[in-house]
Amino acid sequence: MSLDAKPLADAPPDAAGPPARRAVVPAAANSTAPTVPLRPFAGRPSPVGGGLRLLPLDGFHWGGSPRPGMPRTARVRGDNVLMRVAAGGLRLIMPAGAEDYGPGSVIFIPAGSAFGTLPLRDAAGQVLLVPRDIAQRLAVPLPARRIAGTDAQGGFAGQLAALADETGAAARASAPARVELLSAALHRLAAAPAGITDHRTGQGGRALFDAFVDLTSRELGRGRTLADLAEALGTTAGGLDAVCRTHRGCSALEMTYAIRIERACAMLRDRNCPTAQVAAELGFTGIAHLNRAFMAATGRPAEAFRPR
Repeated sequence: MSLDAKPLADAPPDAAGPPARRAVVPAAANSTAPTVPLRPFAGRPSPVGGGLRLLPLDGFHWGGSPRPGMPRTARVRGDNVLMRVAAGGLRLIMPAGAEDYGPGSVIFIPAGSAFGTLPLRDAAGQVLLVPRDIAQRLAVPLPARRIAGTDAQGGFAGQLAALADETGAAARASAPARVELLSAALHRLAAAPAGITDHRTGQGGRALFDAFVDLTSRELGRGRTLADLAEALGTTAGGLDAVCRTHRGCSALEMTYAIRIERACAMLRDRNCPTAQVAAELGFTGIAHLNRAFMAATGRPAEAFRPR
């Protein structure tokens, strides 16, 4: 192009061809003109001092990356997680099944646990992430197992709000003390007799019942007590009783007996499976114990369920 040629932006249309395109000049990087402010990313944790992170519940999506249309799966997380549901709901995905929690619920997951989360409709609340190194320095250690219950028993909302409001040196100084207070509240929550069942939605109660049946079926013959099963599911024996009576009309202990008898019946249908093996694999002390259980449950001995 000659030195006296006009820039492309000023070139007149060519009658014989399409109109000339106007060059787009981007705004200068150092322009002082006002710009639209960036909207913060809701799911990004904000530091609150001492390595702690606090983020909104509706932005906390954790778990395995499912294929489209497939449910989220549990995945191990390396830090301690304290979740408080202020509104809406939260679906917690555990290896044994999913559980739904409603407003007022508090859930603690210790570091190294496998779980997933799915905020439900209108979910609101807070999630506090506590790295392992901080937890190890606390005078009041965080619980070593999953805890769930209601905010009314521990005053979690106030401590989490204070962590969110304090900044700078004040946050760094107060953070360990506040986490210790939260830890103490979690220990009180774990000792509360009501358990977590009172604070789940109806769907979550069904999920707990299904998870209990599945876990009991897999642990038959291993000497697990009802307390062992309850702890593995993050509840209490009373909590298991409540969901079993709601969904099956019997106690949790009666439910374990029914599951054991049902499994025994299935094994007895195999002619090649000795009765002594059935008793041993399902946790009975012997054939006599197996027969007593069958007589109490069915009015007939175990051998009566062998195929003719």
